[in-house]
Amino acid sequence: MNVLFEHIETLKRSYQGVSIDEQECRRHLQDAVMDNLQDREESQDSLDRLRTLRDETGFEVSDGLLADIQALENKEIAVQQFRVGEAYAEVILEQEFSCRFHWNENRDARNPKGNKTGADLVGFIEVEDQVLFLFGEVKTSSETANRPPQVMTGSKGVESQLRGLYNDRSKRLVLISYLKNKMRHFPEEHQFRSDFEESQRAYYSSIEYYHLIGVLVRDVDSDERDISPSYGRLKDHVLEPKGIKLLAMYLPIRKEDWIEIINGKAE
Repeated sequence: MNVLFEHIETLKRSYQGVSIDEQECRRHLQDAVMDNLQDREESQDSLDRLRTLRDETGFEVSDGLLADIQALENKEIAVQQFRVGEAYAEVILEQEFSCRFHWNENRDARNPKGNKTGADLVGFIEVEDQVLFLFGEVKTSSETANRPPQVMTGSKGVESQLRGLYNDRSKRLVLISYLKNKMRHFPEEHQFRSDFEESQRAYYSSIEYYHLIGVLVRDVDSDERDISPSYGRLKDHVLEPKGIKLLAMYLPIRKEDWIEIINGKAE
């Protein structure tokens, strides 16, 4: 990952543009991004359970069971491009920016083509040795006619969505309750629990710390104007000490090719 431009006011308030070279991008798509989209751990557990049932002595195997085993054995990913952008954003935030998403939200999907509810990113970020709740939004765009692109400035763009997360306390409470519910799936010693408890203390302190992040995933040439005007407006709206960060990710591979690369169908 290479930093193309950045503006850092404090460790909690900044924007940054980064590029990823082609070899690394392909590796991400075929490894960590695919794992995220496929939720490999959960998928493998489901497959193992069905195989055990199939092989159980005396169990009459149905065509439906065999069909579901075959479906789980098929590792091909079939998602919309924006889903790949969301997964890639999580990968980079975890690898490079001390963010943690302990729960794969694909496990909550009832409609694989549906939108995430509440926020695209719900997790934790470690800043200045403090763990905070992280709420964020991700958009993918190839638009070059406008800088920032409309996915940043439109009525359902990143700016509007981050303002909504800042303005609407009830929306944040739903997201915190979501994390609390998922925390129960993990043992006492798991980091999810310590992250949640520390973030909760910070959030309900008299200062009320938490962090907002907006990620723009691009497959076009970089331009600081993609996020700098949006950051200027948001930093004046999201008051300190709340954290606000915008990140522009510039990928060297056209978004139309991402799925084929993930599925090993493109060189």
